[in-house]
Amino acid sequence: MSNNKHAKYSNFQKTRDKMLKSKINHGPCSIYNCNKSSYDFRCLSNLAIRKASAKGNLRLYPYLQPGYQICSPHYTAIVENQLPEPTSAPAQAFIPTTLPVKPSIGDQIKQMTSVLYTKRHDNVILDPNEFDKMLKETDPNLTNFFADMCAILIPRDHSPYNKKEDRKKIVAILYLMAGIRNQHVNNFKLELALYLAGSGVTCDAINALSSAGVSVTHQTVYNYKKKIADEHPIRVKKYFDENKNNLCIYNLDDYHNIHENRRPDCTSLSSAVHLATCVAKSVEKSDPVPIMFNNKSVHNPNNIDASIVCEKLINQYQYCFDLSYSRRMAQWNSFFSNFDRIEQLSIHFYDNAIEERKEERKMKGAMLVGVKEQQLHSMQDYLNALNIVFDYNKEIGHLDGNVAPIVADWPEIVSVVPLLGPLHVALNTKEQVMKIYYPFFEKLFHFVFGERKILAKKPRPWRTNLLLELAFTAWIEIKEHIVKKFIFLQKNIEYQVIMELLDNIVPASLDIYALLFRSGSFDNYVETIFRIWTFALRWHRKNYNKAPLAFLSDLFYWEKIEHPMREAIKKNLVQFNDYWVENMHSRIRATTSPKDAADNIQKQAYLLDFHKYSAFREMFSTTKRYPYSPRDLKFLTTKTCIFLISQFQEIYRKNEETNLVSSEIDITSMPTGYSTLFPPLFNNCDHCYKILNINDQTIILICGHGFHLECYNSMEKKCRHCLNYYKKGIWKNVNAFLNGLNSEKNFDKDLDDDAQEDTEEDNNNSEETEIDQLNRQESLELDLLNRISEINSW
Repeated sequence: MSNNKHAKYSNFQKTRDKMLKSKINHGPCSIYNCNKSSYDFRCLSNLAIRKASAKGNLRLYPYLQPGYQICSPHYTAIVENQLPEPTSAPAQAFIPTTLPVKPSIGDQIKQMTSVLYTKRHDNVILDPNEFDKMLKETDPNLTNFFADMCAILIPRDHSPYNKKEDRKKIVAILYLMAGIRNQHVNNFKLELALYLAGSGVTCDAINALSSAGVSVTHQTVYNYKKKIADEHPIRVKKYFDENKNNLCIYNLDDYHNIHENRRPDCTSLSSAVHLATCVAKSVEKSDPVPIMFNNKSVHNPNNIDASIVCEKLINQYQYCFDLSYSRRMAQWNSFFSNFDRIEQLSIHFYDNAIEERKEERKMKGAMLVGVKEQQLHSMQDYLNALNIVFDYNKEIGHLDGNVAPIVADWPEIVSVVPLLGPLHVALNTKEQVMKIYYPFFEKLFHFVFGERKILAKKPRPWRTNLLLELAFTAWIEIKEHIVKKFIFLQKNIEYQVIMELLDNIVPASLDIYALLFRSGSFDNYVETIFRIWTFALRWHRKNYNKAPLAFLSDLFYWEKIEHPMREAIKKNLVQFNDYWVENMHSRIRATTSPKDAADNIQKQAYLLDFHKYSAFREMFSTTKRYPYSPRDLKFLTTKTCIFLISQFQEIYRKNEETNLVSSEIDITSMPTGYSTLFPPLFNNCDHCYKILNINDQTIILICGHGFHLECYNSMEKKCRHCLNYYKKGIWKNVNAFLNGLNSEKNFDKDLDDDAQEDTEEDNNNSEETEIDQLNRQESLELDLLNRISEINSW
C-alpha cells in the first residue's frame, strides 16, 4: 500500500516538474492596471470561471473569459476567495492592442462595387482625384484602394504624363469591374454608349461592345434618350417657374444639318434637316422688364422709326463716322476688359473641347426650351417657332405683362422684343470683309503661309479671324511710319482703300463682339453697331443693311420715353448674347451623324441640354488648342508687317497711276465717299472745290473726302455728302424692311452656317507645322527694322 502511494506521489512529482519545465503561462495579467508583483500566472479554465461566477467575483471583471491569464494574487482573490462589495469604480480591462487586418483586394473591390451601386444614379466621376476622394469619403476601408490599384497596374518607369493618363484609364477599368459584379452599376457604360452613339457608331458595334461588358446595349441608349426627351417639358416648366422673377433672354435660330446628303430619289432631291432652336438664359438679380411703363409700351408705334435713327445720326454719330474706328477708339474714356489674344482669336471656335474659353462654354444658367422641325424664313415661320415659348407661358405665366427679349432679326411680336445678335454681327461682318477684300487677303495669306497654300473663297471663321487679327496687329506696328510717309498723298485712292480697311473696317469687325460686347461697354458697342451698318449699306449686304436699324430704332425709342428696357440691356449687355444657341448648334453638330433624322437630332439636343457636357468626352477626348501659340503669332505678325510695307511701297511708287477711279473697280471695296453722289476729288476740297494743299489747315476723312478746315467747320464738322448718303440709306432700307414684313415674301435672310463654307482649305491642314522655322524670327525682325528705316528713302 505504501509502495503504491509512493509510486503515485512520484508520478505526480514528475508531472509537476515536467509542467514547471514547460511552463506556458508567461502573462501578462489580463486585469487592467494590475500592480501586483508576481512572476506566477494562472490560466482561467472553465471550472475557474464557474467558481468565480458562483461567488459573485466576476461582477468587477465581466470581461474575463476562459483562457485569459491572470497573476496568482488575482487568481486567488477571484477564484478561491469571496471578494468584498466594491467601494469604488471597478478597474477597466486591459484590451490587448492588435494590428488591424487589411482587407484583401477582392474584398475592397466588393466594397467599391457597393459604393458605386449606391451612387449609380449620380453623374459618373471620371476624374481620378475626385474618384479617389469619393471612395475615401464613402467607405474608410477604401482609403488606399485607388492608390494601391495604381501601384499594381502602372509601371514605375512610365513618364509623369503617361502615369497621369494611366490613372484615368484605371478609373474606367474600376467602373467596368464593378459592372461585372453588379449589372446595375452601368452609369459608366451608359456614358460610353451615349458618346459612341453620338459619334456615329452603328447599333451592331455598340451591341458588340455590350456583349464584351464595355457598354450598354443600343436599345438601352435609345430608351434613355427617349426618357430624357419625354421628361424635357417638365424640366423646362421647372426652369421657368424658378426664374419667373428674373429677366430671361431667349435665343431663336435655325439649324441646318451640315451633314446634308444631296442624292436624288423618287420623292426629293435632298435629305437636309431644318430645325428651329430656342434657348433661354436667366439673368440673376435682374427683374423682368414690363411691357408697359408710365403708360407707354415697349413697342414703338411706328415699328421701325427711320426719323429717330436719322436724328441720332445727325446730332450724335456722323462726326464719329468721319473718323476711323481706331482714331475714334482712342477718344473713348472707357475701360475694356483685358482679354488674352489667343482667347479672342478663338471667339468663333464653339467646340466645348477647345481649351480657351472652356469655362464660358459650359452653358451655366442656359436652358434649351425646344427644338422644332421647321425653317425660319418668313414671318409665319417665326410666329410658329415662338409657340415653343408661348406654350409654356400658358401654364407658368412667366411672360404675363413682361417683355421676352429674343436675340434674333425681326420686328416686335406681342410681348417679344427682338435684339441684334452680336456674335452673328461679328461673324457676318468678318465674312463680308473677306469677300469684298479677298484679293488683298489672298496675297497676305500666300506671303505669310506660302504660295502653295490655298485660301478658300469663304474661309472658316477662325481662319478669317486670324487673318484680320494679323493684318490689324501688323498695321499698328507700322502705322506711324506709313502715315508720316503718305502725309501729302492722303487722297491717293489705293492708299485710302487700304487705310480704311486696316484702320476702320478690320478693327471694328474684330472688336464689336470680342472686346466691346464682352466688356459690357454699352455706348461704344451701340456706336460701333451703327458704324458697321454703314459698311453693310455700301456693301449692299442683305439683312445686315436693315436689321441693325431695327435694333437702333428700338434703343433710341426706349431712351426717348425712358423705358427700363434700355437700362436692362445697358446693365446686362453681356447676357444679351446669341452665343448660347450657337454653342448648342455646335454640340448638336458634333454629336450627330449624317443618317440622323429630325427626331433623332431632337432627342440628342435634349440629352445635351440635360447633361450640359459629356463626362466621357471631357475626360478622354483630345483637348483642342488654338493652332498657334503667342510665339507663333509674333512670327506671323512680323511677316505680315513686311507684307504691308511692301504693299504701301508699291502704292507710293505708282502714285501717279492711281489718281483716277477706274470703271472696273468695285465701288463697294472703296471708302464710303465713293458711293455718294459726290465722290472725293483728287486735289480739290470736296466742299468749295478749290485746290487742296495738304497742311495743318486741311483734313482728310476716313470716307475719302477732304476739306479745308474752314469748310469742314462750316458744315458743323460733318461730312454732308456721307451724311446725306446715310440718311437716304436709312429711309430706303427701313421702308424695304417694313414692306417685306407686311408681305408674304421670305425675309432677306442669308444662311451663315458652316454648310456654306468652302472646302478648298482642307489642303491646309499641315499649315501650322510651317511654324517650325521659328529660328528665323530674329532675322525677320532685323529685316523688318531695315524695311522701316528705308521708308523715308522711297
